[in-house]
Formats: sequence, C-alpha cells, structure tokens
Amino acid sequence: MAPSALPLIPAPQSWQPSAGFLLKADLESSPLVQLLDAPDDLPSATGEIIQPGLVDESYRLVISSEGMQLTAHSRSGLFRGTQTVQQLLDAEGDSIPCGVIEDYPGFGWRGMLMDCARHFMPMDVIKETIDQLAYHKFNVLHWHLTEDQGWRLEVPGYPRLTEVAAWRTQWDGTRYGGYYTSEEVREIVAYAAERFITVVPEIELPGHSVAAIAAYPELSCKGLPLEVETQWGVFKDVYCAGNEQTFKFLEDVLTHAMDLFPSLYIHIGGDECPKDRWRACPKCQQRIADESLDGEHELQSWFIRRIEKFLMSKNRRLIGWDEILEGGLAPAATVQSWRGVRGAIAAARQGHDAIVSPTSHCYFDYDVATLDIRQVYTFNPRPEKLSEEENNHILGGEMNLWSEYIPPERLPKMVFPRMTAMAECLWTDNEQRSFPEFLERLHPHVKVLKAAGVNVGPADQPVNYKADFDEDSGTTVVKLGLDSKLVEAMEGHDLDLRQRALSRDEAPGYRPDLRVEDMVLPLVRMSDPLVAENLVMQWPDSDVKADLMVVQLFMDGVAYGTPTVVERSNHLALGRQPDLKHQPSSRYPGGGPFGLCNGLFGTRNYRDGFWSGFEGNDLDATLALGGETQINSISIRFYQGATAWVFLPSTVEFQVSSDGIEWKSLAVIGHEVPLSIQDRVIHDFVVDDLSLTANYVRVIGKNLAMCPDWHPGAGKPCWVFADEIVVR
Repeated sequence: MAPSALPLIPAPQSWQPSAGFLLKADLESSPLVQLLDAPDDLPSATGEIIQPGLVDESYRLVISSEGMQLTAHSRSGLFRGTQTVQQLLDAEGDSIPCGVIEDYPGFGWRGMLMDCARHFMPMDVIKETIDQLAYHKFNVLHWHLTEDQGWRLEVPGYPRLTEVAAWRTQWDGTRYGGYYTSEEVREIVAYAAERFITVVPEIELPGHSVAAIAAYPELSCKGLPLEVETQWGVFKDVYCAGNEQTFKFLEDVLTHAMDLFPSLYIHIGGDECPKDRWRACPKCQQRIADESLDGEHELQSWFIRRIEKFLMSKNRRLIGWDEILEGGLAPAATVQSWRGVRGAIAAARQGHDAIVSPTSHCYFDYDVATLDIRQVYTFNPRPEKLSEEENNHILGGEMNLWSEYIPPERLPKMVFPRMTAMAECLWTDNEQRSFPEFLERLHPHVKVLKAAGVNVGPADQPVNYKADFDEDSGTTVVKLGLDSKLVEAMEGHDLDLRQRALSRDEAPGYRPDLRVEDMVLPLVRMSDPLVAENLVMQWPDSDVKADLMVVQLFMDGVAYGTPTVVERSNHLALGRQPDLKHQPSSRYPGGGPFGLCNGLFGTRNYRDGFWSGFEGNDLDATLALGGETQINSISIRFYQGATAWVFLPSTVEFQVSSDGIEWKSLAVIGHEVPLSIQDRVIHDFVVDDLSLTANYVRVIGKNLAMCPDWHPGAGKPCWVFADEIVVR
C-alpha cells in the first residue's frame, strides 16, 4: 500500500499495512498518548544547537490492535514520530489501520521564513506558526528581524534601535512598529527548541538597513538624518563599508544575536544592495584601494567575508541570499537561492552548501492566482543540472513569507493550506509523491486544521478566464478554463462549476479593490457540462450597469479553491476601438485593440492581462461613438502599485467633440490617494451629471513621468495602468 494511503501530511517514506485496526478509544491508557497529552514531559532541546542535516530524525511506528510502539535514534526522531501519532489521532474515524511506518526526512533543512520586519508579528502568532511547523515536520524557523521598514531586535547599548528604528510613520500619520525584547526572543527560541525547530535569525547587511541608519546616521556613507522607510523596495542608503564604526556596530549586534540564538547558522541577508552611495563615498573608495578590490561588487564581497570571519571566530556559520555570489563567495558561506536555482547550482559547484527557495515555488506572499498549491507541490530542491556529489550540498528548502502585504491577520490564510504541500516536498521522497493522492489527504486534513482554529485560506484559483471582443455580435465573449493537470488530478471525483451573476447593489460591501478572498457570494449550479477549457460564461440578459460573475469549482459538492470573480459593464463605448496617442507597452497590452472598451475590468493583479500599461507616457485615448450620442457620465479606472512603479495619474481630463477636431473640456479631475500608500489601489475617475450629446470622447490621464523623489526609482520613468473607459 502506498505511504499516502494513511491520513498523514507529509506522507511517510514507507508504510507496510497489516491486518486489523487499532481503536482510538483503546489508546486512552497508552503511555504514548499520555506523552502526547503532556508535551512538557518530552526531553527538552532548549539551548541545544540542532544542526539540520546532522541530526537523525528517523523513527519507526508499529501499530497493532493492542497499541503502538514508537522507536527512534534521537529525541528529534521521537518527536517527529509523536507528530505522526497525533495526526493519526486527529484524523476522522474511530480507528487506525495496523501496520508499520518507517520514516525519515528527505532533506535536513525544512524551513519557513517569517518576515516580522515589514509587518510586526505578535508573539502568539509566532508560537501558533511554530506549532503548525512542528505538526508538519518542519525543523527551521528563519526569523527575518531587520529591514528598511523596521528593526525588531533589542540590542544592549543601542537604545535608538528600539526607540527609533523599530517604528515608522504610515501614510495616514499613524505610528506603526514594535520590537522583541531579549526575554521574548529567548522565549520564542525555547518554545521552538521544545518542538525541535531551530530558529535562525536574519540580520540584514549591508543593504536593507535604512531603519538602523535612521537610528544611527553615522553608519551610512552620507551621515545625514533619515526616516525609517515607509515604502517597500530597494533603497540606496546602506551601511558604509569604509567606516570602522559600521563593523563595531554590526559585531555588537551579531554578538548579542549569537547570545540569544544557539543556531549554528546566522543569516546576514546580503541581497539587493545598491552601490550608488559607495561609488560616491571617499571612505568606501579608500577601502577599495586599501584592499586592492576591483570595484564595488568586490567591496560587497569583502564586507561579507569580514562578517563571516567574525562569525566563524565565534564558531558560527554564515548564510546569505544568492547575491553574495557576486564579487566572490565567502570561504564557508551557505547560499540561499531565491532568484531561481542558479545560485544553488553555482554554490554547489564551488563546494558550498545551499538552501533553495525560488520565487517560482516558495514565495507564499504571492496569492494563489500566481502560486497555487499544485505549483508548490512540484517543488524539488535538488536542481537537475547537479551531479549526485554536488547535490549533497543542497541542504533543503524554505517557504518564504515576506510581509509587505501580510499583516498578522492574513498570515494563516497565506500559509495554509500551501504549507502542507511544501511539507511533503521537503520530507517525502519524490518517488513516493503523487498530487492526486495528496489531494485525497488534503481535504480531510484541512478539516483538522480548521477544527484546531487555523484560519485556512484557498489552495488554488482553479478557474481561469480569457476574453475576446466579437465585432460581429458586438459582445464580449468570456471563456472559462480549468487546467488539464488539475482535471486529471481530480479524476474520479464529481466536479462541477457553479456561477452567480450579481449587480453591485446585490453585493453589499463590494468595492473595486476588493480581494477575491474577501468575497462570500451565493452560487448556483451551471447547466453547462464541465469541460477542461473553452466553456463560455453565460451572462444573464440584464440591463444592469455592472455585473459581477462569480464562478466556483466544486469537488464532490464541496467548494475547491478560491472563486474567480469577473466584473463586466454594459455601456455606450463597448466594442469601440480607441485611437491611442501612445501605444501601451508590449508587456502590458491590456487585452488588445478593444482592451480599454471590452466591458471587463482588471483585478488587483496588474498582470492579469486586462490592464493597459504606459511607461513614461500619458494615456491619451479618443473614442468615436458612431454618431451624436446622449452622454450622462464618463469614467475610467486606473491602478496604483507603488512598489511596481505604477502610480495613479496626477489628473484625468475628460473632453467631448462633435467633429473630432475641436474639443470641449468637461473636467480635470485629481485624486486624494497618497502616492506612498502601501497597498494596491484601484481608483475610478468619474465625471457625471453631464446631459449632453457628442460624437467623440477623449480621456487624458497624466503620467507622473518620473518616480517621486522618495521612491527607490526616483528619476526613472514610472507607469500608468488604465482599464475600462465607460460611457453612459
């Protein structure tokens, strides 16, 4: 019988079934169950360095009709086995099949990065996450503690780190932040160690250091006062590499961190460090000359090597993101590869260890429309290009939860249930894994998680759609699709799509920037047969101004994944091809020539194919309405995502004309949305109560042209993203 036949995630490496069942009720007096009920009785690992890859985590569980026998070669193996027992007890049913589980991890490093710098995570959120990491057999919590937007670690002798660097002023004027005291850090480390999870701290250097510099400006090249950063992105102010005071500060911080964290590894970041300040800094240029370095990239490598030498003098090892390869790798550094797997390949071929966490599979801050559970499940940390010997340097992988857009209340929905797929990828050997079988175990497992109080989010956005405007019929045709691999994985289950069309008035609380996961709308069964692709969405005959079509996939009568929401508008400009003064970028064409007037609206995902993007240029669109037309209102929708260099236009001007030559300006409309707001914004510009006739309509959205001075892209072209032009 396959290991996945048991209700376990991750699946064990081996399951040998035997006849009979063990009744759960008979286990009440079992010593093993008593142990589970009293976790404090487990041997504690507090204060011990648990080295992933060097600790034997294997265990053997024998299940008979009389009870269970759990054996292991280490305390960590014993603990992993108890989590298997706990999952068996938590699963539905009153009995457990008899047999033998032989189990061990496929990788020694099975981790999660938790970013507590962009958004501060309370202690209870961290502990709850650790509980679930342990339940799913992870063994590393990578704790990201310092950033441009906040410093979260109390350090003796540096009071301004908690007085200044730990707080930022939000766009609305509120003060946001927080930090962890040394006692709180020790509490988290001990809590994790009792569950055989190593906490690896990350202290960012030399870049991503604006918060520390705001507290101590003398650590930067310019030495000028700065504010803790309120934007997401990459910033030019970094630690000065030519200043000895920088290294005194960092050594003091790292010494304190090593006192708090017994982990063998200390993560120093090392990513996304602009060299602008170093190029203009006399101290940094003198350092380059004194050390005979070949430019600023080698200066960064020298910086990392100096820090590594300090860590190694304390019997610790350095981890850095794959940028530390640039300019030469420090002698014993471990590389964490996030820009694909190239960094891991380069490190392994140089004889260095690597941790693999590419954006393609491991960035859980991406929503399910970008990274669904099926994609996560295909993750294999071992690059195919490496030899068997080189692959021995691949320690394992991590799921990364960067928190720019993830406040504490959103964390569980982003992590679960995708964490379960990552758990299996890092524990269970490839040949034992099958997504259809995993799916069989996932659904009852999600019920267990919900029963435990976990706020589980969607696993998938299974229904995709595309739209084309049909000139002959004058209508927009929307075709739904299901990924063929998903249909294959669900073979044998009863599948159907259900849809519901609503007007905005029927969806209380609806707003244009609403996230799909926030929408709870009633659905009705579709009459059309389910096919894998090209199912045409059935729009109802209605004269409502705006329709919301919600489509949900059901498996065996239970909703699977998040619904797909399509917003449509019937209006006078529908199907009119606009004459554009500037063509949109080929990267963001907005659905072709009818994209601005196809009746469908773009979503919060600006890569959805419905937004027309203009880099450095205005949107300047003219529509011929086909004759003198009564007009009561004109509107257009724009998108803002400051981290993607996309900003709302400064103003939008609406004009009308009878001949397309002489134009009458109706209004020039601005907005009050802060350019620095830390969220993705969809904003409607509207002019109404017009009561006029015209043959032509013109809409001009003024691009800011250049990113603002405070933005990391200051002085470089920015974008405007436009969608539907609506004429009523």
